[in-house]
Formats: sequence, structure tokens, C-alpha cells
Amino acid sequence: MIGPGHGIVGTTQMKTTGMNGRRMLPIALIAAALPCGPAGCSGRPGPGAAPAPAAKGGDAPGVQEYRLVGQVKAVDRGAKEVTIRHEEIPGFMGAMTMPFRVDDASALEDVQVGDEVEAKLRVEREAGQVKDYQLLDLAVTRPAPAASLVLDLSGGTPALRQAPKRLQPGEVVPDFAMTGQDGRAFRLSDLRGKVVVLTFIYTRCPLPDFCPYMDRKFADLAAAIATSPRRAESVRLLSVSFDPEHDTPEVLARHARSRGATPPLWTFCVASHDQLAGVAGPLGLVYGPGKGEIIHNLCTAVIDPGGRLARLEVGTQSNRWSSADLLKTVQSALARPGG
Repeated sequence: MIGPGHGIVGTTQMKTTGMNGRRMLPIALIAAALPCGPAGCSGRPGPGAAPAPAAKGGDAPGVQEYRLVGQVKAVDRGAKEVTIRHEEIPGFMGAMTMPFRVDDASALEDVQVGDEVEAKLRVEREAGQVKDYQLLDLAVTRPAPAASLVLDLSGGTPALRQAPKRLQPGEVVPDFAMTGQDGRAFRLSDLRGKVVVLTFIYTRCPLPDFCPYMDRKFADLAAAIATSPRRAESVRLLSVSFDPEHDTPEVLARHARSRGATPPLWTFCVASHDQLAGVAGPLGLVYGPGKGEIIHNLCTAVIDPGGRLARLEVGTQSNRWSSADLLKTVQSALARPGG
């Protein structure tokens, strides 16, 4: 008999459904004998404490089958373990997350975190206690969405890599260091208490619909903000260069004058690649060397006085915003605590 705290050996066969291209696999699952914890179980009492419903017609006494629906939450091929979060199984157990070990690590090759699965759970009881259970006919009903890929040019050779998680409104923007057009070093966090509108450029950009276009956008926005001196004191516009090899403070100062940028309202600055590495992904910026130019996308972020993201526009079409439209976001951010 197997009581609480002991592993339960079972067998399952896994098959995929639909046109997801995964092969059929036999999998032997062993419920891991682990205490509840970060990777353990959660929910109401498990099988050992559940009531014993009457067996279905045709089943042996003490044997019952239930429908299990859940999602793969973790796959540890080295430990031969897969963790599934399943929904409530009426009459048997509440919703919980359970780890299972497999006999053969290769059985997990085609199992991905996020896969939605369905199976039959065959439970055998003896004297009112769970003696054994088997997970049968495990099937992937919906594969996890494919990871988004971006073109990485940072190494000089084009390569595809998984896109980093992009920040959502309300999340804190990662801090990073910059050098302004006046040669002074500062950090994004130094501007806490003000609304920051930030974009990324480089002064040598030859494409009129990219960096020069964003310069014109920021010039219009700066003019609109400056109509209210009180508002201008509470807002900072940053045009951050990702070309530290060329865009020195002296170069940035000349460029700023040509664009009509007047600190402290609108400042041109530059960040090192190491500093940009921590903020580029979260803000959706992609850039890398090309032939005679830097290949990049467009990105504009509005950051509230608490350092949280208020708005993020990534891509050419998304950055067709008007000054009047973005000014509404700025005004809304100013109304937040600290603004």
C-alpha cells in the first residue's frame, strides 16, 4: 500500500493530436515523491485524502478512471522530470501542480513548457487509500506557442535568437547609464520624479524615415511641451544613441544644435553597448552593424515619474504617433504619484 509521502509508479502512453508534427512516444511516469514547495504541489488535498467513488461499470472493484486536463509547467530532461498543472478532477482531487519522473530522458525531447495536455488517470485503491495510479493516453491537445525570434546582428553575422520579454505598461524600466551631449554621465534613475520620453537614434543614420524622422517627431513634441513652462519642468526627452564608436558628446552637441534641441527639456546622449544590453530587449530595440550603417528598428517609450513604463511604441508603423497623441500620454503620466 502506498500512503502519503511515497512515490506512486504508473505508466502512460503519449500521443499528439492535430497537425503539430510530434511523434508518438511511450512514457513511463513516476510521480515524484517531493514535498510541496516552489516546484511541488498546490491546491486541495491529493489522492490519498480523496473519497473513493463507486467504480464505473465494467471496471474492477476499487479502480476508477478520471479525465485529466492540464498544462506542462516545467521540463527537466537532466532529472527526467516533467511537471503538469492540472485542473480540478471532480470527485477525486483539486487542481494542483504535480511533478512526474520518466524512465527515459528521450521521452521528454518533444515535450515543451506550455503544452496543453489531456489524459486518463486510472486510480487503484485498497482499503480506502490510493495504492497506485496510471496516467494513460497522454496527448498534447495544444502545443505551446512558438517562441518569437528576432534577427540578431550584434555579432556581425546575422543570426536568429529568441526575442526577450518586452516590458508591459506598469513595469519598471531597467536602469542604465548614459553620457549627455555636455559630457556628463547620468543614469535613467536620476530622472525619477519626471516623465521621460525616450527614443533611440544614431546621428549618421542615412534613412529619412528612421532617425531623422524621430528627430523631427521629438522637435515637434518638445515645442508642444514647451508651451507650458510648468509642464516643461516636469518632462525630459532623451534621444539615446546606440553608436558610441562615433557619437561622442561633441558630435551629439553639434547634432542637437542642428535639430533645435535645448537641454534640459530635450537632450541627446549616448550609451555603451554593455549598458544598452540591459534595456534594449525589454524596450523592443533591435540594432546591429550593417554595411556602412547600423541596421535598427524604431522605439519610443514614455516612462512615468516612478520609473514605470507608461507607453511603448515599437516598429515603423507604431511610431507614426502625433505630438498631440503622445502628449496625452505624457499628461496622464504626470498625473500619477510623483508627477
